[in-house]
Amino acid sequence: MTTPKQGSIRSVSPQSKELLGEFPCATAGDVSQAVATAWETFEIGALDLKARLQKILKLRSLIASQADEIAALISKEVGKPLAECYSAEITGVLDTCVWLCQNAPALLKPTRIKLSNPLARSKKCFLNYEPLGVIGIVSPWNFPFSIPMCSILTAVAAGNTVVFKPSEKSSLVGLKIQQLFDLAGFPPGTVNIVLGDRETGKHLSTSKLSRLLLTGSVKAGQNIVQQTATNLTPLTLELGGKDAAIVLPDAPVEFTAAGLVWGAFTNAGQACASIERVYLVRGPKTEALIAAIVDRTRKLVVGAPENQEVDMGPLIDEQQLEKVSGQIAEAKQMGAKVLFGGGKLDHLNGYFHEPTVLTDVHHGMTIMKEETFGPVLPLMVVESLEEAIRLANDSDFGLTASIWSSDLRQAQAIAPRLRVGTVYVNECIFSHAAPQLPWGGLKLSGIGRSHSHLGLMDMVNIKNTNIDTAKGNGRLWWYPYGAGAISVMKGGVQLLHGATILSRVNGLGNFVYGLVCGNRKSNPPTP
Repeated sequence: MTTPKQGSIRSVSPQSKELLGEFPCATAGDVSQAVATAWETFEIGALDLKARLQKILKLRSLIASQADEIAALISKEVGKPLAECYSAEITGVLDTCVWLCQNAPALLKPTRIKLSNPLARSKKCFLNYEPLGVIGIVSPWNFPFSIPMCSILTAVAAGNTVVFKPSEKSSLVGLKIQQLFDLAGFPPGTVNIVLGDRETGKHLSTSKLSRLLLTGSVKAGQNIVQQTATNLTPLTLELGGKDAAIVLPDAPVEFTAAGLVWGAFTNAGQACASIERVYLVRGPKTEALIAAIVDRTRKLVVGAPENQEVDMGPLIDEQQLEKVSGQIAEAKQMGAKVLFGGGKLDHLNGYFHEPTVLTDVHHGMTIMKEETFGPVLPLMVVESLEEAIRLANDSDFGLTASIWSSDLRQAQAIAPRLRVGTVYVNECIFSHAAPQLPWGGLKLSGIGRSHSHLGLMDMVNIKNTNIDTAKGNGRLWWYPYGAGAISVMKGGVQLLHGATILSRVNGLGNFVYGLVCGNRKSNPPTP
């Protein structure tokens, strides 16, 4: 295949290496124009909340009616099996449309705040939830539809406009997203797409934005932090994970094996919440569980995702394939044992790798420390639950973790000890598709939360509005100061917060004296 033209990007099918499209990279001027258009549309503010939600419902109908077309496009461009295109890409987006329409009116309604201090009884205080302006969204290729769509939907539901840069590896899906918003009848300039590479992303991150959302690598997040520093652009960053599974001795063998195998190999392991480390607390079922994991892995069908029988498709490109192979090779050199898989599948023509199960791994290996983003399931047998918890937390990442056990009470008691954003019990990954649940992590997994009411709040300016209904010439805390004013303030502190009855009585005396004293500058009485 020839190299792309200078200043352009290519979309290549990972299962066939077929060129699907070539696109010019948006220049700095193109990005500036897109941001300016988004600001112009925002300032016009043509749609109120009800109208915005009506458009979202129309968008939902469009997505549902075009689900087969969208699934086929996702599968072709990024190599995802069709079953996952529906479950992991489309379903969550449709649910997000419904959730926003059902909940945004209440969540964005002004909230009355009552103040506890009786001196403020004349205050009427409100929190108003107003749109921020223009939201920048930089999204990845591994979930090219669901990740950007959920963020864009949340942004526009709150009244913002968006400039969206899809991954250069999923430009066709990105263009489809903009087309859907246009067909749904959103005003021109509501959702603006810029295609391009990292340089295009840099142009966007240094633009005048109200917030920037990035889902990507740790390195990309670090670069974005530097690029947005000048404008102090608020950030929401989701930067990946090295997600651990803790398996207790009482975990049911077949059920747990099924869950771990799916959690490791769905989307060929190319998910930030993929299970990439498993700690098996030694018990009478340990060997049987390992055997069941290997057996289920052996039965996975790997191949071109348009085949409906395929369970696992290709990796996204040659670079990712080599990264996975390199981590496995290093682990083998350091003593890891391959129970199944371990190699590339060159006969399939695309970027395919066998689903791989490893044992005899340890934390000195890259495959136990750095994000693999590929179809590898390392199993580490440990002697105690305490050791499993310690090792699970021994990571630079903190996105999700899972606990597998028949004893739900014990599993739930372990959850607070894991330093992650989400803990699953007898499940993994799924909550990214649930709009009611927040998504995000700790440490190098990122900053902030998306999805849920917390993600919606990140898309608004929470404005505090204060109205004083009292009449008169002033307030107790206004000028002039003096001994009388100090008597009021000092008395009020002790009256409301004094540690003893006597201090509160004395406080009342000082407070009343200050109120009735005609000369606020006069000397207070001595208690």
